[in-house]
Amino acid sequence: MVILVTGGAGYVGSTLIQNLCSNNQVISIDDYSVGLKSNHVAHDNVSYINMHSKNVNEKFIRENNIEMIYHLGEYSRIAPSFKDIEIVFKSNIQGSFNIIKLCSKLNIPLIYSASSTKFATEGVSHSPYSYFKGFIVDLVKNYGKWYGLKYSICYFYNVYGSNTATAWNKQNYQNVIDVFRRQKKAGLPLSVTGDGKQKRSFTHVNDIVNGLILSSKQLKNKEYYLGTEKQYTIIEIAKMFNHPIKFVEARPGDRKSSGLPTNDTQKELNWIPKHSVEAYIKETS
Repeated sequence: MVILVTGGAGYVGSTLIQNLCSNNQVISIDDYSVGLKSNHVAHDNVSYINMHSKNVNEKFIRENNIEMIYHLGEYSRIAPSFKDIEIVFKSNIQGSFNIIKLCSKLNIPLIYSASSTKFATEGVSHSPYSYFKGFIVDLVKNYGKWYGLKYSICYFYNVYGSNTATAWNKQNYQNVIDVFRRQKKAGLPLSVTGDGKQKRSFTHVNDIVNGLILSSKQLKNKEYYLGTEKQYTIIEIAKMFNHPIKFVEARPGDRKSSGLPTNDTQKELNWIPKHSVEAYIKETS
């Protein structure tokens, strides 16, 4: 099978490609605003193209005989999205709409990487990033109803693991685990935003990728929730590093909880997270 991965030079995209390339021909497109060439997978079945999702066209899809698309190539940062709203729009609306439209027209299955921020207690509009991601989820589902698009929607929950620090460092924005690791290494106190009581479900990138691949074998036009049921507060995560802590001003759009809604993802996909955030922090910090 020939598979297109948008955002293939990012940390989730590169891990996905590592798992797909042995049995498939994989084409990655990435505009390298966040993705890095150092994340490229060296394999004969993988090719990389510098391209934005909004510039993919029907000719490109047909010439490359693309049979499935994993769409990961979107803007993915909450707090910076307030100042980057035009960039978010171009990436998460223009780019994603183009991919959805092409998948629908050419009858290509779409695996879409959604965000758990959609389920924040404050509502989907608590940041530009969350608002646009929620809009695209609704658009994917409506294209399924209106035009017969085949899809799986996979919600990501606070991904951690290999390649995260390098990919996020490029725009000086990292997930909390990488921030704490960097601060500890530099001998600085761990900066906990707000009161530190924000709850998060943390999911290892390998578990995320496994869920994505399993969802591609279903294509029942369903939503899947790739997260661990156990939540941790940010202060609990900080204490796992056994290092001094300081409290700093809360960031805009920083939701209180990111728990999973009631769902049947594990049963539907036979998907069970294999990694523990406690063990990961202990091994890597």
